[in-house]
Amino acid sequence: MGNQKRPCLMTFAKVDLLVLDEVGIQRGSSGEKVILNQVIDRRLSSMRPVGVLTNLNHEGLLDSLGARVIDRLQMDGGMWVNFDWGSYRKNVSHLRIVK
Repeated sequence: MGNQKRPCLMTFAKVDLLVLDEVGIQRGSSGEKVILNQVIDRRLSSMRPVGVLTNLNHEGLLDSLGARVIDRLQMDGGMWVNFDWGSYRKNVSHLRIVK
């Protein structure tokens, strides 16, 4: 890992709560998977919470992160919570004010 990435990785590992948003929209490179794996592994090893937000279903997230990471996220009571309602953006898009 490059020297520029190391301080960022350490910051992600140390904050009180880390929420990873839009997981699954990245390119899916092996480097990205390694970094996500390292961040999640370091946080869970130090008993720090991590939340993962995604529009993927369980199988899609499993494909994106890998079985090992999903298993670690569900360890010690980690849960998959499915929000299956429609898009909020579709309901409010007509309220936008165009200048």
